[in-house]
Amino acid sequence: MRRRWSAWRVLWLLAALSMSLACSGNQDVIVQTGAGKEAPPLDIDKEPLALLPGGVVGVASVDTTKLFASPFGNKILAVLSQRLPVPPAADFQPARDLRHLYLGLYSMQGADASGVAVGKFDKAKIEAALSGVDKTPQGVPIAKRQYAGRTLFTASGAGFCILTDNTALFGNDTGIRRALDRIQDGRARRQTLPWMDKLLNSESAPIVAGADLRAQAMPAAASENLAFLHGLETLAFVGDFSDPGINLAGTLVYADETGARQGADNVQSLAQKLGTYGTLLALVGIVQPVRQLQAEAKGKQAEVVLGLDAVAVGALLDKLPDYLSSKSFLANP
Repeated sequence: MRRRWSAWRVLWLLAALSMSLACSGNQDVIVQTGAGKEAPPLDIDKEPLALLPGGVVGVASVDTTKLFASPFGNKILAVLSQRLPVPPAADFQPARDLRHLYLGLYSMQGADASGVAVGKFDKAKIEAALSGVDKTPQGVPIAKRQYAGRTLFTASGAGFCILTDNTALFGNDTGIRRALDRIQDGRARRQTLPWMDKLLNSESAPIVAGADLRAQAMPAAASENLAFLHGLETLAFVGDFSDPGINLAGTLVYADETGARQGADNVQSLAQKLGTYGTLLALVGIVQPVRQLQAEAKGKQAEVVLGLDAVAVGALLDKLPDYLSSKSFLANP
């Protein structure tokens, strides 16, 4: 028990340190080119975070090598094989070829995201395999078009673009085009907030996420169901895939100490509700995945730990394809 608590404290320290650096340093110019000059492939491959457009509200980083090696990694790969709009002729295998994902979220009210995938992509083979008349596994046409000197593939408003044999863009159509504009115009530079940079530069955890909620209000539905979001200004999480499955340690920052105490209390209240929900969900064959959820207020911050059970997460992933189909995810143009 003491060893696990020590590990949580290390994760907490990493998250808290990142948040404490929120006001330090200037944004670094990572890829700097002249007006109208595109960043060379070497720079694109070297600095994937510079490809994310500015104005990011939330950002996340996942080491997919460790994700796929987790106890539920095969479930995620099964979902990807059913959803990725890449035909077998492209010879793209996520377990073999994908190493890391970076995601930027630009709106709390709707799907507006831009991401960078790092790994091994046979650009020529993938682009040749998608002729422009292909469809996703769900039967959605995959549009193929040129934009900003690149080949862009989209289906139902989401898509991807292979930049080099090591770097690809993904996200919604608008997010990808914003990134391509920056690359073409030589404006690709890291524009995440300084404290987000510190968080993302940490190589100690395979899961990293952060968000600044001061610029955009959370959706009303989220605030109503998750009371700890009331008054929340920023959040930062780091995590791994060790026992019991997914472990996250985070720091929630509020405007004052009173808000932090209330936020921690609301997290504890949520933990109690999950215990009740778990019993009800079990009656319909759904395993509640949360095995640990704790919070402690310290000044203007609430430190949170969350543990998810790998078996339960795997069971939910088994149900994910049916859920996505019911929501018409990439099912209707």
